[in-house]
Amino acid sequence: MTKIIDARFIGKWQGCDDGKVTEGEINYWKVTRTSEGKFEIYFETHYNNGIQERSFENGFWYVENHVFYEYRESYEQTDAYKFEFISSQIIQFIEMNS
Repeated sequence: MTKIIDARFIGKWQGCDDGKVTEGEINYWKVTRTSEGKFEIYFETHYNNGIQERSFENGFWYVENHVFYEYRESYEQTDAYKFEFISSQIIQFIEMNS
């Protein structure tokens, strides 16, 4: 299959998991994806005990066979996600690796 840079993903995006992934924490992110297939993402985690953590990652992204792939340089691994465009401004991702 051919790796595709799907123009619908290009730009600045942000989101929050509303505490639905891990009990006791809420995760926020801001990501910028380019037409060259690069991305930068800023994470912020808020814990119930008041502690906050921040992190930054970058890497490469592409779509292949209707699956979104994201290679994070810090982890040296590629994550795979099923995705659905709920609207032109909302994407739902479902991780396939876990």
